[in-house]
Amino acid sequence: MTEPSVTDSLRGIQFLRDLPAELIDQLAGIAQVAEFPAGTVIFRQGDAASTLYFVVEGNVSLEICAPGVGCKRILTVGPGELLGWSPVLEHSRLTATARTISAVQAIALSGPQVLAICEQNPRLGYEFMKRAALALAKRLNATRLQLLDVFGTQMPAAADERPADAETH
Repeated sequence: MTEPSVTDSLRGIQFLRDLPAELIDQLAGIAQVAEFPAGTVIFRQGDAASTLYFVVEGNVSLEICAPGVGCKRILTVGPGELLGWSPVLEHSRLTATARTISAVQAIALSGPQVLAICEQNPRLGYEFMKRAALALAKRLNATRLQLLDVFGTQMPAAADERPADAETH
């Protein structure tokens, strides 16, 4: 049995489903297969944003990390999903750490090259960016749910909601 081609792998990605073959072929031309063993950090929060990935096999934990607190998983990205939206939205730094939960096979693409393809064909670029925005919305919702889990029903009061006699520092 032979390994699927990069083009065939991209055609199987849910994020890219129903996009014209011409865009898939262009993406395949700049894509590389990347494999990561379980427990590998693919990228770290704060790193320069240059590469995006589509997960083909395996699962990746997206974690938000803070000094003195450590890392908290906010979402798991699996087969067919976009990993690392920052480069295509021209966000200069990555906003989360990506760590493999299991062995992962992914398709890696240069963010600037993906942007160039999107700019060459605005109709296809619009569809790609719309899907990237949906992936970002999913991550924002997951973060919101994590906040609810952390704070429960006792969300911290906003500054203008604190009692007048509350001490401020």
